[in-house]
Amino acid sequence: MKLYLIRHGETDWNRLLRFQGREDVPLNETGIRQAEACGKALSDSGIQAVFTSPLKRARRTGEIVAAASGLGCEKVFDLPELIERDLGEYSGKYIKDRSDYFALSAGTDAGGMEPFDNVLARMELALKKLSETKIPVLAAVSHGAAINVLLAGLSNHAVGTGKTRLLNGGISIIEGDAQKGFRITACNLAPNDLKNAF
Repeated sequence: MKLYLIRHGETDWNRLLRFQGREDVPLNETGIRQAEACGKALSDSGIQAVFTSPLKRARRTGEIVAAASGLGCEKVFDLPELIERDLGEYSGKYIKDRSDYFALSAGTDAGGMEPFDNVLARMELALKKLSETKIPVLAAVSHGAAINVLLAGLSNHAVGTGKTRLLNGGISIIEGDAQKGFRITACNLAPNDLKNAF
C-alpha cells in the first residue's frame, strides 16, 4: 500500500493559533485552496479512494481532494480512527501554551489529553484497516496531532510529535503493509513538492 496522508486544510482556529482537538471547526477559504492544491498535486498519483476523519475540516478536505484529483466524491469514506487526538483541557487554548502541551503530550495524565500510546494504537489500527482494503494507492485525511503521533511511532521519534510542525495541506507518504510493516518515505511535503515523490 502507498498512502498519501494529508493534514486537513486551514481553519480559522489554525490561523488564530488555537489548539483544536476534537472541536468541529470548518475549513476557511485558505483551507479550501490548500485542499484543492493537494487534489491537483495527487491527480497523477493513482489514488483510488480517500479516507477521512469524521470531523468536518478533514471530511471537507477529503471531498475537495477527491474532486480536484478527478477521483470523485463517491470515493470518499469516513474512517473514525483518523480522528484528531483528544486534547482535553488544551482544546481551544492558544499556541503560546505549546511548551506546556509538548511537555505533557507524551505523558499518561496530561490535563485530560488522550495519551500518546492510545493515539498511536488508534492510528496504527487505521493503517492496518487501510492496508486491508487491498487498495494499492490511496489518500487519507487526518489531523496534526494524530498524524504527528503516527510519524513519531513509525520513525522512532526522529520526526513527529515535538519535532515536526505539519503544514495545513501537508502530505506525508507511508508505504508497506500490516505483515511487513510500514515506513515513512516522505514527510510533510507541500503539494508543489509532491511531484518529485511519485
